[in-house]
Amino acid sequence: MNPGKFLSFCIGCVLLLISCGNKIPTPPEVTQPEWIIGADVSLLDRNVAAGAVYKDTNGKNVEVLSFFKEKGMNYVRLRLFVMPNLQSTACQDLPYVQEMILKAKAKGYNVLLDFHYSDTWADPEKQFKPALWEGLTSGALADKVYTYTRQVLTTLVKNKAAPDMIQIGNEVTNGMLWDSARVSVWDGEWNTPERWAYFCKVLSMASKACREICPQAWIMVHSDRGGDREAALRFFNHMQQGKVDYDIIGLSYYPFWHGPLSQLKQCLAALQTTFPDKPVNLVEVAYANHLWGVPDNAGYPIEYPATPEGQKAFFEDFLQVLREFSHVNGYMYWYPEETYVPQGPVLTLHRGVFDIHTGKALPVTDVFNL
Repeated sequence: MNPGKFLSFCIGCVLLLISCGNKIPTPPEVTQPEWIIGADVSLLDRNVAAGAVYKDTNGKNVEVLSFFKEKGMNYVRLRLFVMPNLQSTACQDLPYVQEMILKAKAKGYNVLLDFHYSDTWADPEKQFKPALWEGLTSGALADKVYTYTRQVLTTLVKNKAAPDMIQIGNEVTNGMLWDSARVSVWDGEWNTPERWAYFCKVLSMASKACREICPQAWIMVHSDRGGDREAALRFFNHMQQGKVDYDIIGLSYYPFWHGPLSQLKQCLAALQTTFPDKPVNLVEVAYANHLWGVPDNAGYPIEYPATPEGQKAFFEDFLQVLREFSHVNGYMYWYPEETYVPQGPVLTLHRGVFDIHTGKALPVTDVFNL
């Protein structure tokens, strides 16, 4: 071989090795449960580090993921912030989430990754842009959602922590990345064709990244309107009109904010009829086991007593409602890991499934898998 050809051959080999080293590993095949019994346990590691107490009903210490697995759970949901304050409850950065994903997968769980696209809590009342994304033009902001989503998922796949379901935004009924991608389902300045087109473009960029890096994972679009038939229909009609690529409808439902179970039934019936190709998951649900007064922003009277027995009774009836709809594929309990933490804050609304004074598991844990 002449020197020139040999040199070209060597350069080619080096480039091949570099490209192989940078290649994103293929994520594993995903098997989705027929019936999802899940929990958002995003604060679990933080609570454990603070000395949180977790016991079974007999007072024996338990490891929470193992305990929930014994109770029938098969999914873990974890939220992710862009550049969070690690001293706050919104502390879930990528290293924290990756570690928790690996722990959950080691226990046999599927994992839902919840992108907040914010440095802090994103919900219907607030959707703050990450500080580092402020000042981006509309085009650059949409591109940033794509590159950020892709980078996060690439890191997780490389570290064998690929999610099985991906939520592109948290409770985004009013849009996200305010005010750039802010929308409203009701008449007003935020409800214009241009605003909805841009918001759907942003979601589509997130979805594109998910399909490229985790093609086996389900993509969820999440609305908080589990008790509001009209708002939910309007929102997901916009998703259809905007041709957003997603697989599953996610809903939040808290009866003290979203109304009685009859309103949840109306919403589920309408979604099942209007979007027959989209399964529905109640990806956030919880009920209080202890309450000092009604929450300041509660919109509805409490139908079930805020006691351990009332919490269990609500959950039994809630699960009966879900089972009435063929398109509903389960639920995920929000913050079930709330428990007694020595020298922790005094809370007025306890929605977890452990006694806030003793750390013992409450009766609701026996009906997760009805």
